[in-house]
Amino acid sequence: MSTDDFSLEFYRLEERRRDFHCSLGFAMTVIGSKWRAIILWNILQEARIRYGKLKREIPHISHKILSHELKCLELDHMIVRIPYPTVPPKVEYEATAKGESLRDILTALCLWGKRYMD
Repeated sequence: MSTDDFSLEFYRLEERRRDFHCSLGFAMTVIGSKWRAIILWNILQEARIRYGKLKREIPHISHKILSHELKCLELDHMIVRIPYPTVPPKVEYEATAKGESLRDILTALCLWGKRYMD
């Protein structure tokens, strides 16, 4: 990731903080995309998860979107990316303490969604 990419994302984080007068609105910018909560939920199910397994767990997401959303979650400090210097390349993801702090919330949303779908 280049310095410019990081600066742009940092600016967006500060911009998101200014855009909302309530913490719920800001929280939704972190996990409120179509895929982010689902990705984080799957990462929370294991100590570490490889990209390929994550993709298999969420079959309808494209590689482009999965990669983008993982980068967003990483920039928001919800997950950490762990690269291994191997051939072929190996990357794993794990939740940070901030990501782990959403476990109970995502569990409650999952249960609510199951009840609502029925």
